[in-house]
Amino acid sequence: MGNTRAEPPFERLLIRLPNWVGDILMALPAVQALRRHRPRARLVAMARDAHVELASRVAAFDHVVPAPPPAGRGRLRAWQRAVEALRSEQLQAALLLAPSFESALTARAAGIPVRVGHATDRRELLLTHSVPADHGKHRTDGFLDLAGALGAAPAPEAAKISFQAPEREYADDLFRQAGIDARERPVLVNPAAAKTPRAWSSDRFCRLAETIAEHGDKTPLLVHNHPPFDPPASWPAHPSIHLVSGASLIQLGAVIERCRLYVGNDSGPMHLAAALGLPTVGIYGPSTPDHTSPRAGSGAPHRAVSARFACSPCRERFFDECPSPPTADGRPPCLDAVSVAAVAEQVAGLLRGD
Repeated sequence: MGNTRAEPPFERLLIRLPNWVGDILMALPAVQALRRHRPRARLVAMARDAHVELASRVAAFDHVVPAPPPAGRGRLRAWQRAVEALRSEQLQAALLLAPSFESALTARAAGIPVRVGHATDRRELLLTHSVPADHGKHRTDGFLDLAGALGAAPAPEAAKISFQAPEREYADDLFRQAGIDARERPVLVNPAAAKTPRAWSSDRFCRLAETIAEHGDKTPLLVHNHPPFDPPASWPAHPSIHLVSGASLIQLGAVIERCRLYVGNDSGPMHLAAALGLPTVGIYGPSTPDHTSPRAGSGAPHRAVSARFACSPCRERFFDECPSPPTADGRPPCLDAVSVAAVAEQVAGLLRGD
């Protein structure tokens, strides 16, 4: 303990991915830095079940194994299977991008001799190389700090994502059913979010899509119809707006890859769009673009729209600690303060090439 740098060369490494899609994608520059540092090493990723498919599309990984679930029946047996899977890989080092106690315990139980991670969740005794967590940094820089502890210098790009035939066929079918020419590049509007208090209201997303459709250059719009988004029954009325329903994360990614611009909440798919090279517009309330805006290394522009409340970012303990009551539909005031006009202005600027 106390060491922050592991010097020996490693040829078989575990990369324990974070537990949120956005964090996984913000970690891709660190993954690429490690791949460049050890180009012939075997990199084994461990990801939550819901993210295994996405991780398997990251070109830098040689193998992906499922992480134990955070709760539920059979959790102990699932944890034992995860430990056994890692033991069979005979791994020499673990880069623990997930900040949890469990991730460090799993690596330790698997007998991985070098374990690098942030000093979080009271797990310092399980780490051989503990890196202080700087919560004032952008999330990507924090992950790069961990890769640096294994000797990796920051890479100029992020690890690449490559979709496969099944999800590309899904995107083909979606375009065909919507009557969108295969050569067209739509705008994708994604109202989805992991938590309702981080999601702009459904009404505002509907009005935003209509505004883009009415003032755009006849570019088709795809709107991801996914909770907590709840469009009215009669919507959409504009002929250029099409709903995307029931898509998995990688299917949505294959659709995003064929679009020209992405707009949505501060969520995982926004980072996926940026990683795929799309210009993005992000809507921020309790989070802050200073810490969690896309920086996936693609060079695509990002426009952050935020009311910039002084209490942001908060711990998101809705609404025990929020100084103001929620709106009627359960949104915090920092998110409610972002107007349709402000977001539409940023979308229009990117569509013009500003």
